[in-house]
Amino acid sequence: MEKIVGPNGLRILLYPIEGAHSASVGVWVYAGSRYENTDKQGISHFVEHMLFKGTETRTARQISEEMDNLGGGMNAYTTKEYTRFYAQTLPENAVGALELIGDMLLHSRMDAHETELERRVILDEMAMYEDEGEDLAHELLCAGVWPDSPLGRPIIGTKETVAAIRPDDLLAYVRENYTPERLVVVVAGCFDRAAVLDAAQRLWDRCPRGTGIPAADTPAFTPGVFLRRKKFEQLSLEWAVPGLALGDEGRYALMLFNFLLGGGASSRLFQRVREQLGLGYSIYSTHYASRGAGLMTVGASMTPANQQPVLDEVRRCLEELADGAGEEEFRRAKVQVKASFILGLETVAAQASYIGRSELMENRVPSVDEEIARIDAVTPDEVNALAERLLTGGVQALSGAGPVAAKKVYIPYISARI
Repeated sequence: MEKIVGPNGLRILLYPIEGAHSASVGVWVYAGSRYENTDKQGISHFVEHMLFKGTETRTARQISEEMDNLGGGMNAYTTKEYTRFYAQTLPENAVGALELIGDMLLHSRMDAHETELERRVILDEMAMYEDEGEDLAHELLCAGVWPDSPLGRPIIGTKETVAAIRPDDLLAYVRENYTPERLVVVVAGCFDRAAVLDAAQRLWDRCPRGTGIPAADTPAFTPGVFLRRKKFEQLSLEWAVPGLALGDEGRYALMLFNFLLGGGASSRLFQRVREQLGLGYSIYSTHYASRGAGLMTVGASMTPANQQPVLDEVRRCLEELADGAGEEEFRRAKVQVKASFILGLETVAAQASYIGRSELMENRVPSVDEEIARIDAVTPDEVNALAERLLTGGVQALSGAGPVAAKKVYIPYISARI
């Protein structure tokens, strides 16, 4: 991999892949919902939508047709930390894809009529999330455990803030946040190095440096029970404890711990709750790492009648895992985590995604061999120590969306120490 840093801080990563027959082109922007002003919640996501709606020289339809003419597809998404724009195309069209994305990011018009149309789309998207039990439970959890932090806000914003955002707000946001030192341009696969590098530099080299990477807070974890009653057929619950922040050296042990708990088909939660007892279709564990904060969660969806048996089994699995994992179980977890990591990088697009996120969030791109070596080096004692650290701190939270019970039903599940 080749990394070129421009005088204005723009980072360009070029990663030719031998034998590839496509190119993945993307721009990562250090601009996510975590860094928004309170009255502009959802503006990062709004901007992401609007950058597809026309530039000074292209209409929204022309953007779509041009991408089709390049023989590929283009998309984008917004997270709490960043926004990503990316395209997959033929090798000979990598420059064209990069120029198209560059035009969108640098010369968007933010037309008033298009803004109103897209506002309706976003409000519909917001309503869709309200009908997804697991998504809603997770948003309730984040808002509850981080009530005074931007990390607790929904990426999409609120109806009130989205309704108040105007085209001038969108343009101002792009000017302030889409600056070179907050961008990472990634081109991977098969491409013409000289032509791609020339295009990237031509697009951004004259752009002035901005104010730099935004500061991030370090929110405290607030325990509690956070519920939303909805007329769903199923009930979705999510239990949580404080996790590891982005970049924590314990993350390799955490990969194994998460697999043991609920990250795979042989995990304790999946085997016990779904396979042995048949208490619900969806049961899993997940870890969310952000700058300065992390969240370790267990999520499940079930019929309301099964909620207490599910919670009892989750508690039992947590208590048993806090006492340590067996040698064979640990070996199986290590094999699966390594396989998942390697297989997840099989495509050109996946490798481009890994490279871009690593560079943007950690300022370095570990090699596959380095990551595998770090996973191999994890010992059972390290995983057991991490389990004890995460599960015996006494600070817990639980959220629920759907036909929830009274709050008092859930209090015992976050009150007793594991």
